[in-house]
Amino acid sequence: MLNFCKFPARSLVLGYDGIKPDNDFLSRLEKIRPFGIIIFSHNFTRLEDIPRAIEKFRSVVPDMEFLIDQEGGDKCRITKSPYCPPSPYSLRDKSNDIVRQVFRDSAEALAQLGITINLAPVADLGTGLYIRNRTFGTEPQKTAELVVSAIEGIIAGGLKPCVKHFPGLGCADIDPHKKIPVCDTTAQEFENYHWSTFRQSIENGIEYIMTTHILAPSLDAELPATYSNKIITRLRELEFRGKIFTDDLAKMKGAQIFPPQERITRALTAGNDVALWCAQEW
Repeated sequence: MLNFCKFPARSLVLGYDGIKPDNDFLSRLEKIRPFGIIIFSHNFTRLEDIPRAIEKFRSVVPDMEFLIDQEGGDKCRITKSPYCPPSPYSLRDKSNDIVRQVFRDSAEALAQLGITINLAPVADLGTGLYIRNRTFGTEPQKTAELVVSAIEGIIAGGLKPCVKHFPGLGCADIDPHKKIPVCDTTAQEFENYHWSTFRQSIENGIEYIMTTHILAPSLDAELPATYSNKIITRLRELEFRGKIFTDDLAKMKGAQIFPPQERITRALTAGNDVALWCAQEW
């Protein structure tokens, strides 16, 4: 069993099994005092299951955040409108106002359920086959504008957004859920191209950014971004002062190069502020 009590309070986001959190899980949360709980589709059969579970969680840790992935299109835990915006790629030629409105509508609906953070929008450029349909396109300036519009919509709807996936999954043709992508993108290409959307997000006051499980030898020849102080330092050098989240360390194969407990330790030591462990198996 993982000893989550050894990590600082507010440094973990945890997943859970089933519809109703059991008493053992709740008692452990009270000791761990995580940053938040992430909601997946297996945690509800009806939408009213979500606020009921959140009420239970808040009874033991009142200041927790409640996170969900509602990027749009196929990447939504709640698939119906307005909770799930259209696919970002389908919005790539739409106006900033349209993008802002659909993400605001989504955030307002999610806020009614008790959700506080949407792990969106995707700020990657859609150059690689794996991530393309989850992005707002391949042209840096237009994509950056739409990312900022989505951020503005999420905030206007009452949630906090988290842009992802630094240093950029646009270079990946392999799903990091299955293995670590190795990106041969040069440091200059990252700096001048893939980071344009992240810079715009930072300039517009984004509070959260998520890293990803890719190996980018031009930035760090040894460690994937999740565990790389070199890469996280580059993010800080873009003048980002908010919290840095990992992607899931529990189930994604790209993260599983270390034993479970060591994954969290290494991710936090590298400079991530919050480690996502999207499973109840501790």
